[in-house]
Amino acid sequence: MTKKSNLLILSLLASIGLFIYLTFHHFALKLGLGGSSLCHISSKINCDAAATSSFAELAGIPVAILGGVFHIILLLFVIFYRFGWSEPTSYLRVTLRGMLISSVAVAVIFGSISLFILKILCPFCIATYVFSLINLFLGWNLVQNYSKDTFRFSNYFNEYKSHLIVLITIPITSWVVSGMIQSNYGLDQLKKQIPEKIAIWNAGTQFSFDKSIGISNKVENPRMTIVEFADFKCSHCKYAAATFETFLSGRPDIEFIYKPFPLDGSCNDGIPQKGDGSRCVLAAFTLCADKLAQKGLDMYHWIFHRQEKLINISDVKSLLPEIQADLGLDSAQMSECADSSEIYDQLKKSAAEGAAAQVEGTPAVYLNGKKLPWGHQLEMLKQVTQ
Repeated sequence: MTKKSNLLILSLLASIGLFIYLTFHHFALKLGLGGSSLCHISSKINCDAAATSSFAELAGIPVAILGGVFHIILLLFVIFYRFGWSEPTSYLRVTLRGMLISSVAVAVIFGSISLFILKILCPFCIATYVFSLINLFLGWNLVQNYSKDTFRFSNYFNEYKSHLIVLITIPITSWVVSGMIQSNYGLDQLKKQIPEKIAIWNAGTQFSFDKSIGISNKVENPRMTIVEFADFKCSHCKYAAATFETFLSGRPDIEFIYKPFPLDGSCNDGIPQKGDGSRCVLAAFTLCADKLAQKGLDMYHWIFHRQEKLINISDVKSLLPEIQADLGLDSAQMSECADSSEIYDQLKKSAAEGAAAQVEGTPAVYLNGKKLPWGHQLEMLKQVTQ
Protein backbone atom coordinates (compact mmCIF):
# COMPACT_ATOMS: atom_id res chain seq x y z
CA MET A 1 0.00 0.00 0.00
CA THR A 2 2.95 2.32 0.65
CA LYS A 3 4.03 1.84 -2.97
CA LYS A 4 0.55 2.75 -4.21
CA SER A 5 0.38 5.84 -2.04
CA ASN A 6 3.78 6.97 -3.35
CA LEU A 7 2.63 6.43 -6.93
CA LEU A 8 -0.57 8.34 -6.17
CA ILE A 9 1.47 11.29 -4.90
CA LEU A 10 3.52 11.29 -8.12
CA SER A 11 0.38 10.98 -10.23
CA LEU A 12 -1.23 13.91 -8.41
CA LEU A 13 1.91 16.00 -8.90
CA ALA A 14 1.72 15.26 -12.63
CA SER A 15 -1.96 16.30 -12.65
CA ILE A 16 -1.11 19.56 -10.88
CA GLY A 17 1.67 20.23 -13.38
CA LEU A 18 -0.79 19.83 -16.28
CA PHE A 19 -3.28 22.21 -14.67
CA ILE A 20 -0.54 24.79 -14.07
CA TYR A 21 0.40 24.64 -17.77
CA LEU A 22 -3.26 24.97 -18.81
CA THR A 23 -3.66 27.96 -16.47
CA PHE A 24 -0.65 29.78 -17.91
CA HIS A 25 -1.82 28.97 -21.43
CA HIS A 26 -5.33 30.25 -20.67
CA PHE A 27 -4.07 33.66 -19.54
CA ALA A 28 -1.39 33.84 -22.22
CA LEU A 29 -4.11 33.52 -24.85
CA LYS A 30 -6.17 36.23 -23.17
CA LEU A 31 -3.16 38.54 -23.33
CA GLY A 32 -2.18 37.52 -26.85
CA LEU A 33 1.21 36.40 -25.59
CA GLY A 34 1.08 32.66 -26.03
CA GLY A 35 0.72 32.07 -29.75
CA SER A 36 -0.39 28.60 -30.68
CA SER A 37 0.00 26.01 -27.96
CA LEU A 38 2.10 22.88 -28.21
CA CYS A 39 -1.01 20.90 -29.08
CA HIS A 40 -2.61 23.28 -31.56
CA ILE A 41 -2.14 20.69 -34.28
CA SER A 42 -5.28 21.12 -36.36
CA SER A 43 -8.82 22.48 -36.18
CA LYS A 44 -9.87 19.28 -34.38
CA ILE A 45 -6.82 18.72 -32.15
CA ASN A 46 -6.60 22.14 -30.60
CA CYS A 47 -5.91 23.25 -27.02
CA ASP A 48 -6.39 26.91 -27.98
CA ALA A 49 -10.02 26.38 -28.96
CA ALA A 50 -10.69 24.61 -25.66
CA ALA A 51 -8.94 27.35 -23.64
CA THR A 52 -10.98 30.12 -25.25
CA SER A 53 -14.37 28.40 -25.33
CA SER A 54 -17.27 29.49 -23.12
CA PHE A 55 -16.73 26.31 -21.07
CA ALA A 56 -13.16 27.25 -20.08
CA GLU A 57 -14.38 29.33 -17.13
CA LEU A 58 -16.95 28.84 -14.38
CA ALA A 59 -18.27 32.05 -12.82
CA GLY A 60 -15.27 33.85 -14.27
CA ILE A 61 -12.77 31.39 -12.77
CA PRO A 62 -10.67 29.35 -15.23
CA VAL A 63 -11.47 25.65 -14.96
CA ALA A 64 -7.71 24.99 -15.04
CA ILE A 65 -7.26 26.91 -11.77
CA LEU A 66 -10.17 25.11 -10.13
CA GLY A 67 -8.69 21.79 -11.21
CA GLY A 68 -5.24 22.70 -9.98
CA VAL A 69 -6.41 23.85 -6.54
CA PHE A 70 -8.68 20.80 -6.22
CA HIS A 71 -5.77 18.44 -6.88
CA ILE A 72 -3.45 20.33 -4.53
CA ILE A 73 -6.01 19.85 -1.73
CA LEU A 74 -6.38 16.19 -2.70
CA LEU A 75 -2.59 15.81 -2.64
CA LEU A 76 -2.47 17.32 0.87
CA PHE A 77 -5.07 14.82 2.11
CA VAL A 78 -3.02 11.95 0.66
CA ILE A 79 0.24 13.27 2.14
CA PHE A 80 -1.39 13.64 5.57
CA TYR A 81 -2.49 10.02 5.34
CA ARG A 82 0.80 8.74 3.90
CA PHE A 83 2.96 10.22 6.66
CA GLY A 84 0.52 9.59 9.48
CA TRP A 85 -0.25 13.27 10.10
CA SER A 86 -3.98 12.52 10.19
CA GLU A 87 -5.86 9.65 11.80
CA PRO A 88 -7.00 7.21 9.05
CA THR A 89 -10.69 7.32 9.95
CA SER A 90 -13.62 6.26 7.83
CA TYR A 91 -14.25 9.97 7.24
CA LEU A 92 -10.83 10.42 5.67
CA ARG A 93 -11.55 7.40 3.46
CA VAL A 94 -14.91 8.81 2.35
CA THR A 95 -13.40 12.24 1.70
CA LEU A 96 -10.58 10.79 -0.38
CA ARG A 97 -12.85 8.52 -2.38
CA GLY A 98 -15.38 11.30 -2.86
CA MET A 99 -12.72 13.63 -4.25
CA LEU A 100 -11.30 10.95 -6.54
CA ILE A 101 -14.76 10.07 -7.88
CA SER A 102 -15.59 13.77 -8.32
CA SER A 103 -12.42 14.26 -10.33
CA VAL A 104 -13.37 11.44 -12.70
CA ALA A 105 -16.96 12.71 -12.96
CA VAL A 106 -15.75 16.19 -13.92
CA ALA A 107 -13.36 14.63 -16.45
CA VAL A 108 -16.25 12.73 -18.06
CA ILE A 109 -18.40 15.89 -18.20
CA PHE A 110 -15.72 18.10 -19.74
CA GLY A 111 -14.54 15.33 -22.04
CA SER A 112 -18.11 14.99 -23.34
CA ILE A 113 -18.42 18.76 -23.82
CA SER A 114 -15.18 18.81 -25.77
CA LEU A 115 -16.11 15.84 -27.93
CA PHE A 116 -19.82 16.42 -28.60
CA ILE A 117 -20.35 20.19 -28.22
CA LEU A 118 -17.05 21.83 -29.12
CA LYS A 119 -16.08 18.87 -31.34
CA ILE A 120 -12.38 19.33 -30.63
CA LEU A 121 -9.74 17.39 -28.73
CA CYS A 122 -7.33 19.05 -26.31
CA PRO A 123 -4.41 16.64 -25.67
CA PHE A 124 -3.35 18.34 -22.44
CA CYS A 125 -6.94 18.27 -21.19
CA ILE A 126 -7.21 14.61 -22.13
CA ALA A 127 -4.03 13.97 -20.14
CA THR A 128 -5.72 15.40 -17.02
CA TYR A 129 -8.71 13.10 -17.62
CA VAL A 130 -6.41 10.08 -17.89
CA PHE A 131 -4.58 11.00 -14.69
CA SER A 132 -7.96 11.33 -12.93
CA LEU A 133 -8.61 7.68 -13.76
CA ILE A 134 -5.10 6.68 -12.67
CA ASN A 135 -5.57 8.59 -9.41
CA LEU A 136 -8.86 6.80 -8.77
CA PHE A 137 -7.25 3.40 -9.42
CA LEU A 138 -4.30 4.12 -7.13
CA GLY A 139 -6.31 5.74 -4.36
CA TRP A 140 -9.50 3.67 -4.19
CA ASN A 141 -8.24 1.20 -1.58
CA LEU A 142 -5.66 3.55 -0.12
CA VAL A 143 -7.12 3.82 3.36
CA GLN A 144 -7.48 0.23 4.55
CA ASN A 145 -6.67 0.24 8.22
CA TYR A 146 -9.04 2.97 9.30
CA SER A 147 -10.68 3.00 12.71
CA LYS A 148 -14.01 1.18 12.96
CA ASP A 149 -15.94 4.26 14.07
CA THR A 150 -19.53 4.31 12.87
CA PHE A 151 -19.90 6.60 9.89
CA ARG A 152 -22.51 9.35 10.16
CA PHE A 153 -22.73 12.04 7.52
CA SER A 154 -23.79 14.53 10.23
CA ASN A 155 -20.30 14.25 11.72
CA TYR A 156 -19.02 16.25 8.74
CA PHE A 157 -20.77 19.20 10.38
CA ASN A 158 -19.39 18.46 13.84
CA GLU A 159 -16.26 16.48 14.67
CA TYR A 160 -15.00 16.31 11.07
CA LYS A 161 -16.16 19.70 9.86
CA SER A 162 -12.53 20.50 9.02
CA HIS A 163 -12.97 18.33 5.89
CA LEU A 164 -15.86 20.48 4.68
CA ILE A 165 -14.01 23.68 5.50
CA VAL A 166 -11.02 22.55 3.44
CA LEU A 167 -13.26 21.62 0.49
CA ILE A 168 -15.03 24.98 0.65
CA THR A 169 -11.67 26.72 0.33
CA ILE A 170 -11.24 25.23 -3.19
CA PRO A 171 -13.50 27.71 -5.05
CA ILE A 172 -12.50 30.54 -2.70
CA THR A 173 -8.78 29.95 -3.25
CA SER A 174 -9.33 29.56 -6.99
CA TRP A 175 -11.21 32.87 -7.10
CA VAL A 176 -8.42 34.63 -5.20
CA VAL A 177 -5.67 33.17 -7.41
CA SER A 178 -7.59 34.04 -10.58
CA GLY A 179 -8.18 37.57 -9.33
CA MET A 180 -4.51 38.06 -8.47
CA ILE A 181 -3.39 36.92 -11.92
CA GLN A 182 -5.93 39.09 -13.71
CA SER A 183 -5.08 42.11 -11.59
CA ASN A 184 -1.35 41.64 -12.11
CA TYR A 185 -1.73 41.65 -15.89
CA GLY A 186 -4.49 44.26 -16.11
CA LEU A 187 -7.18 41.83 -17.25
CA ASP A 188 -9.55 43.00 -14.52
CA GLN A 189 -9.42 46.57 -15.85
CA LEU A 190 -9.88 45.28 -19.38
CA LYS A 191 -13.05 43.44 -18.39
CA LYS A 192 -14.43 46.54 -16.66
CA GLN A 193 -14.01 48.65 -19.81
CA ILE A 194 -15.39 46.13 -22.30
CA PRO A 195 -19.10 46.98 -21.68
CA GLU A 196 -18.33 50.62 -22.55
CA LYS A 197 -16.60 49.57 -25.79
CA ILE A 198 -19.50 47.28 -26.70
CA ALA A 199 -21.89 50.20 -26.19
CA ILE A 200 -19.77 52.30 -28.59
CA TRP A 201 -19.90 49.48 -31.13
CA ASN A 202 -23.69 49.18 -30.81
CA ALA A 203 -24.09 52.91 -31.45
CA GLY A 204 -21.58 52.96 -34.30
CA THR A 205 -22.10 53.71 -37.99
CA GLN A 206 -23.14 50.77 -40.14
CA PHE A 207 -20.88 50.11 -43.13
CA SER A 208 -21.42 47.74 -46.04
CA PHE A 209 -18.50 45.64 -47.28
CA ASP A 210 -18.05 43.80 -50.56
CA LYS A 211 -17.36 40.18 -49.59
CA SER A 212 -15.82 39.51 -52.99
CA ILE A 213 -12.87 41.74 -52.08
CA GLY A 214 -10.39 40.12 -49.69
CA ILE A 215 -10.15 36.58 -48.35
CA SER A 216 -12.39 34.74 -45.92
CA ASN A 217 -12.93 31.46 -44.10
CA LYS A 218 -15.99 30.94 -46.34
CA VAL A 219 -18.71 30.30 -43.75
CA GLU A 220 -22.20 29.68 -45.08
CA ASN A 221 -25.00 31.50 -43.24
CA PRO A 222 -22.69 32.99 -40.59
CA ARG A 223 -24.07 34.05 -37.24
CA MET A 224 -21.68 37.01 -37.21
CA THR A 225 -19.12 38.48 -39.60
CA ILE A 226 -15.76 39.97 -38.63
CA VAL A 227 -13.96 42.18 -41.15
CA GLU A 228 -10.33 43.12 -40.56
CA PHE A 229 -8.28 45.71 -42.43
CA ALA A 230 -4.61 44.94 -41.83
CA ASP A 231 -1.03 45.52 -42.96
CA PHE A 232 1.50 42.68 -42.88
CA LYS A 233 4.36 44.73 -41.45
CA CYS A 234 2.22 46.17 -38.66
CA SER A 235 3.18 44.65 -35.28
CA HIS A 236 -0.31 45.17 -33.84
CA CYS A 237 -1.72 43.29 -36.83
CA LYS A 238 0.48 40.31 -36.00
CA TYR A 239 -1.01 40.32 -32.50
CA ALA A 240 -4.52 40.54 -34.01
CA ALA A 241 -3.83 37.66 -36.41
CA ALA A 242 -2.85 35.41 -33.50
CA THR A 243 -6.01 36.48 -31.67
CA PHE A 244 -8.26 35.71 -34.64
CA GLU A 245 -6.55 32.37 -35.23
CA THR A 246 -7.25 31.40 -31.63
CA PHE A 247 -10.74 32.88 -31.43
CA LEU A 248 -12.03 31.32 -34.65
CA SER A 249 -10.87 27.85 -33.64
CA GLY A 250 -13.99 25.92 -32.70
CA ARG A 251 -16.34 28.69 -33.92
CA PRO A 252 -17.45 27.52 -37.37
CA ASP A 253 -20.47 29.86 -37.33
CA ILE A 254 -18.44 33.10 -37.40
CA GLU A 255 -17.23 34.48 -40.70
CA PHE A 256 -13.85 36.20 -40.91
CA ILE A 257 -12.84 38.42 -43.83
CA TYR A 258 -9.36 39.90 -44.21
CA LYS A 259 -9.17 43.00 -46.40
CA PRO A 260 -5.73 44.31 -47.37
CA PHE A 261 -4.91 47.80 -46.16
CA PRO A 262 -1.17 48.17 -46.90
CA LEU A 263 0.35 51.24 -45.25
CA ASP A 264 2.03 52.17 -48.51
CA GLY A 265 0.94 54.78 -51.03
CA SER A 266 2.09 52.49 -53.83
CA CYS A 267 -1.24 50.64 -53.65
CA ASN A 268 -3.24 52.62 -51.10
CA ASP A 269 -4.39 56.07 -52.19
CA GLY A 270 -5.18 56.95 -48.59
CA ILE A 271 -1.50 56.82 -47.63
CA PRO A 272 0.43 59.90 -48.85
CA GLN A 273 3.90 58.35 -48.64
CA LYS A 274 5.06 55.66 -51.03
CA GLY A 275 7.17 52.87 -49.56
CA ASP A 276 9.26 50.12 -51.10
CA GLY A 277 6.13 48.25 -52.23
CA SER A 278 6.78 45.19 -50.07
CA ARG A 279 3.62 45.68 -48.00
CA CYS A 280 1.60 45.73 -51.22
CA VAL A 281 3.28 42.59 -52.55
CA LEU A 282 2.66 40.69 -49.30
CA ALA A 283 -1.00 41.63 -49.45
CA ALA A 284 -1.05 40.54 -53.11
CA PHE A 285 0.39 37.17 -52.08
CA THR A 286 -2.68 36.45 -49.93
CA LEU A 287 -5.08 37.36 -52.75
CA CYS A 288 -3.10 35.25 -55.21
CA ALA A 289 -2.89 32.27 -52.84
CA ASP A 290 -6.66 32.44 -52.53
CA LYS A 291 -7.18 32.79 -56.28
CA LEU A 292 -4.77 30.02 -57.28
CA ALA A 293 -5.36 27.43 -54.57
CA GLN A 294 -7.93 28.69 -52.03
CA LYS A 295 -5.07 29.13 -49.54
CA GLY A 296 -5.51 32.81 -48.79
CA LEU A 297 -5.83 32.43 -45.03
CA ASP A 298 -2.95 29.94 -44.97
CA MET A 299 -0.84 32.61 -46.66
CA TYR A 300 -2.17 35.26 -44.24
CA HIS A 301 -1.03 33.26 -41.20
CA TRP A 302 2.23 32.15 -42.88
CA ILE A 303 3.27 35.78 -43.33
CA PHE A 304 2.31 36.91 -39.82
CA HIS A 305 4.06 33.92 -38.22
CA ARG A 306 7.28 35.12 -39.93
CA GLN A 307 6.80 38.85 -39.56
CA GLU A 308 9.97 39.40 -37.54
CA LYS A 309 12.01 37.70 -40.26
CA LEU A 310 10.56 39.63 -43.19
CA ILE A 311 9.96 43.02 -41.56
CA ASN A 312 13.12 44.49 -43.07
CA ILE A 313 12.99 42.64 -46.39
CA SER A 314 12.18 44.85 -49.38
CA ASP A 315 12.28 42.16 -52.05
CA VAL A 316 9.63 39.88 -50.54
CA LYS A 317 9.47 37.86 -53.76
CA SER A 318 12.64 36.21 -52.50
CA LEU A 319 10.31 34.37 -50.10
CA LEU A 320 8.48 32.61 -52.91
CA PRO A 321 10.65 29.43 -52.90
CA GLU A 322 9.99 29.05 -49.16
CA ILE A 323 6.30 29.70 -49.72
CA GLN A 324 6.24 27.04 -52.43
CA ALA A 325 7.93 24.53 -50.12
CA ASP A 326 5.61 25.25 -47.18
CA LEU A 327 2.27 25.89 -48.90
CA GLY A 328 2.69 24.21 -52.28
CA LEU A 329 2.09 27.44 -54.21
CA ASP A 330 3.98 27.63 -57.51
CA SER A 331 6.54 30.46 -57.33
CA ALA A 332 6.24 31.50 -60.98
CA GLN A 333 2.44 31.60 -60.85
CA MET A 334 2.48 33.56 -57.59
CA SER A 335 4.96 36.09 -58.99
CA GLU A 336 2.96 36.60 -62.16
CA CYS A 337 -0.29 36.89 -60.23
CA ALA A 338 1.13 39.43 -57.74
CA ASP A 339 2.20 41.65 -60.66
CA SER A 340 -1.17 41.48 -62.43
CA SER A 341 -3.42 44.51 -62.83
CA GLU A 342 -6.33 42.44 -61.52
CA ILE A 343 -4.71 41.95 -58.11
CA TYR A 344 -3.44 45.54 -58.02
CA ASP A 345 -7.00 46.76 -58.65
CA GLN A 346 -8.29 44.56 -55.81
CA LEU A 347 -5.73 46.08 -53.45
CA LYS A 348 -6.86 49.56 -54.49
CA LYS A 349 -10.54 48.68 -53.99
CA SER A 350 -9.86 47.11 -50.59
CA ALA A 351 -7.92 50.20 -49.45
CA ALA A 352 -10.73 52.42 -50.73
CA GLU A 353 -13.27 50.40 -48.75
CA GLY A 354 -11.14 50.92 -45.67
CA ALA A 355 -10.96 54.66 -46.26
CA ALA A 356 -14.75 54.81 -46.71
CA ALA A 357 -15.16 52.88 -43.43
CA GLN A 358 -12.96 55.46 -41.65
CA VAL A 359 -9.97 53.21 -41.06
CA GLU A 360 -7.50 55.36 -39.13
CA GLY A 361 -4.88 52.69 -38.50
CA THR A 362 -4.33 48.97 -38.54
CA PRO A 363 -5.69 46.64 -37.46
CA ALA A 364 -9.21 48.01 -37.90
CA VAL A 365 -11.89 45.49 -36.96
CA TYR A 366 -15.58 45.58 -37.83
CA LEU A 367 -18.23 43.25 -36.45
CA ASN A 368 -21.43 42.98 -38.48
CA GLY A 369 -20.51 46.18 -40.32
CA LYS A 370 -19.79 48.33 -37.27
CA LYS A 371 -16.31 49.30 -36.10
CA LEU A 372 -15.39 47.35 -32.97
CA PRO A 373 -13.08 49.09 -30.50
CA TRP A 374 -10.46 46.67 -29.12
CA GLY A 375 -11.55 44.21 -31.78
CA HIS A 376 -8.12 42.58 -31.67
CA GLN A 377 -8.56 41.66 -27.99
CA LEU A 378 -9.63 38.08 -27.35
CA GLU A 379 -11.74 38.98 -24.31
CA MET A 380 -13.62 41.60 -26.29
CA LEU A 381 -14.36 39.15 -29.11
CA LYS A 382 -15.56 36.51 -26.66
CA GLN A 383 -17.98 38.85 -24.91
CA VAL A 384 -19.37 40.68 -27.91
CA THR A 385 -20.07 37.46 -29.84
CA GLN A 386 -21.77 35.59 -27.03
